[in-house]
Amino acid sequence: MEDIINKIVESMSDEIVGFLQNLIQIPSENPPGNYEEISIFLQNELNLLGFETKVVNVPEEETHKAKLTTPRQNVIAIMKGEGGGKNLIFNSHIDTVPIGNADLWTFPPFSGTIADGKIYGRGATDSKGRLAAYIMAAVALKRSGISLKGDIIIAATCDEETGGVLGAGYVTKQNLVSGDMVVVEGYSNHIVRAMAGVLQLRIKSTGVPAHAAFKWKGKNAVEKMAKVILGLTDLQKQLENEPSEIEGMRYTTVNVGMINGGTKVNVVPGSCEIEVDFRVIPEHPLVEIYNRVTTMIEKLQLEDPEMDIQVERLPDFQTNPTVTEENSSLIKELQSAIKEVTGRTLPVVGMLGQSDTRWFIEQGIPGINFGPGTSDNNLHSYDEFMEIEDLIQTTKILAVLAKNYCVAKQFV
Repeated sequence: MEDIINKIVESMSDEIVGFLQNLIQIPSENPPGNYEEISIFLQNELNLLGFETKVVNVPEEETHKAKLTTPRQNVIAIMKGEGGGKNLIFNSHIDTVPIGNADLWTFPPFSGTIADGKIYGRGATDSKGRLAAYIMAAVALKRSGISLKGDIIIAATCDEETGGVLGAGYVTKQNLVSGDMVVVEGYSNHIVRAMAGVLQLRIKSTGVPAHAAFKWKGKNAVEKMAKVILGLTDLQKQLENEPSEIEGMRYTTVNVGMINGGTKVNVVPGSCEIEVDFRVIPEHPLVEIYNRVTTMIEKLQLEDPEMDIQVERLPDFQTNPTVTEENSSLIKELQSAIKEVTGRTLPVVGMLGQSDTRWFIEQGIPGINFGPGTSDNNLHSYDEFMEIEDLIQTTKILAVLAKNYCVAKQFV
């Protein structure tokens, strides 16, 4: 049966590549997030491919509340089974990061150019390449003469690059998509079973401005903040000695990503602000990391009573770690499909990034991350690409996974 699937996917190679090229050629950079064209394309194409498809428009009041200037759309498509089986969700996002300076791309970023066995363009891997593989895996099964009991659901969601609140977050919380297992965008060289938590803080230092010639009349907010940054550096060193037990996750990281302070070089700065990103391993509750930061700052203020520091948690960027147990049936199902296609299994790891997996897990749908491409494919950089061989092989694996998971039986 796997030979049938392999042959059908191989026969679809040009179609799969062309489908990905079409997706790349529809810009969907976020920000700002223009999704109408790609949503209409997906709705039309998926209907033709045999899915029951709908575009989910996020209500205007939700976009206004989020201070967004463009509409948000998600596309949900179902390849219906006969009933009585387990339902499998494939989730990938339709937004991409911006292209940056187009002049620094070897090929135009929305061209989908093919060169040296690779497809180039923004989203080629992250995450239009994954979406193409998920869709075409379901199509290959439909064309194979194999009947599934369970449904295959495609959730093509928006805004993952900015948190996914109105994308996967919206469709899961509104119960617009449901299933027994979800496979979310990932890589083809390992299975990701755990994602780090995210904690982001805005830390403000307030001083007293004065002329630089009379510095003693002021309080330098930047210099006070420097002590906080050194304290965060020391915290990072401590956390490096508290590694995760999950392969690939290393330790909780501290990154001072933004700093802003002062008004002019000859003025004692009256304010300074930093934003700090923490990628938190499962062994550390978010509140523990937050408390360690505030305790460090309180100690600094006791040592220097002139320090005036406030800490604010950024509410849109607080996410608990997500973990799927290594012996999970999800991982066993995927490893079995990988072995059927390639003759080997893959490492099972965690990573310090985040994805839309968390939205499904919060709604009781277990999930893992897997899909075509690797972290070497210039994601978020110039000349992003997808290797065609990887795209086709991973589509085969996903089709076999769907066949096995949705309890298939062959037509007589």
